[in-house]
Amino acid sequence: MPTFSLTAINVGTFNLGEADKIITLFSREKGIHRAVAKGARKPGARISGKSELLNVNRLLLAKGKNLDIITQCENIETFANLRHDLTRLTYALYYAELTQVFGPGLADESERYFDRLCLSMGLMAASGRDPALLCLEFEFALLQMLGIKPELNFCVGCRDPLTEKNLTAFNYELGGLVCQKCFHRMRRLAAASEIVEEEAEEYAIESQEENIRLGLAARSGARSEAMDGQRTNVYVTPLVWKRMVLANIGSEQIDMEINPNQPQDARALVGATVAARRVMQSYIEYKAGKRMRALDLLADLI
Repeated sequence: MPTFSLTAINVGTFNLGEADKIITLFSREKGIHRAVAKGARKPGARISGKSELLNVNRLLLAKGKNLDIITQCENIETFANLRHDLTRLTYALYYAELTQVFGPGLADESERYFDRLCLSMGLMAASGRDPALLCLEFEFALLQMLGIKPELNFCVGCRDPLTEKNLTAFNYELGGLVCQKCFHRMRRLAAASEIVEEEAEEYAIESQEENIRLGLAARSGARSEAMDGQRTNVYVTPLVWKRMVLANIGSEQIDMEINPNQPQDARALVGATVAARRVMQSYIEYKAGKRMRALDLLADLI
């Protein structure tokens, strides 16, 4: 049976049968890959601990008919400190969830992304830096590799340079920040569109009632649901914008700005970092078309 080796981090697992596991891996060599860990759920099995989430392993796999089978597993890193801090562990699980969602699009960047993911896990486990800031930096790195990193320096509507005076909102659909002029223009267009949609819906209801009166089959309204209820803009303050810009370039200045001798200012900066991360997570969810499950727990922790 042909075999091959991978160096990979476990980013997802689910049970198979009575004793096995299917592990979702992100490998340095192939990107996203799924394999079976035989007997991983048996008490005392050698592979049991190595098959847990967030472990980095060197693996030998045998080619299977549907899924490859892990035949040997050597543990490289466990990020043990994460298990002692629920907040940091949850952020790390968020990294794993993002990897499962976006991993298929990172095949050409597998080596680079694997190294960045392991580095980010290590920083989350061992660094004393703010975990929300570390997460924000990771999100920007992921979006950069995916080719959908948002525009932070120029308005995505008119391409004018952004300043504290003209900055207004982040637009998920356009993928970046918009100036005040473009924001108000978009609001006017959205308001006009809503009026047209309401008139179309009223017409559809009237048509449906007429069809029912005439004994014809009722037809559904023609209103488009593509963006129904979807908020595409969120206000961004200058301080939140600055945190995003600094996190995007990985500047250590973002940590140096927090002065413990000025607790009020420090709280404002930490709050701005959290707000910036939430803007980015919303943008990521918009691009993914789904909500990240790990974020529900994060919302309760921060």
